Amino acid sequence: MYARVHWGKIKPGMWDEYEKFYDQQVVKSTEGKKGFRGRRLLRSVENPEEGLSISLWETTADLESYIKSSERKDLGKAAERLYTGEYWVKHFEIRSSTI
Repeated sequence: MYARVHWGKIKPGMWDEYEKFYDQQVVKSTEGKKGFRGRRLLRSVENPEEGLSISLWETTADLESYIKSSERKDLGKAAERLYTGEYWVKHFEIRSSTI
C-alpha cells in the first residue's frame, strides 16, 4: 500500500474554509477511484494553521492515475488560494500498519 502525504500551512483564519473545501471537494475526488483505500486530514495541535492530508492507495499505478487526472489538477489550483505557499507533497510505501 502507498500513501500520498501533503503537508501545508493554511492562511490565517482560513482553516474552516479549507476543511470545508477538503470535505466537499477533495474527499469526493477520490471516492470510487481504483485502488483508493482511504484518507485522513490532520490539524496540528501546536500550530492550528498547519496540517497534513494523507491518502492511501493500493498500488503506485493507482496513485499515479489519480495524480495525473485533470480533476486532481483542478483541485490543486482551486486550493492554492487557501495556502500560504508553504507546502510539500511526498509519496511513501507503507511498511507496517495497525489501522
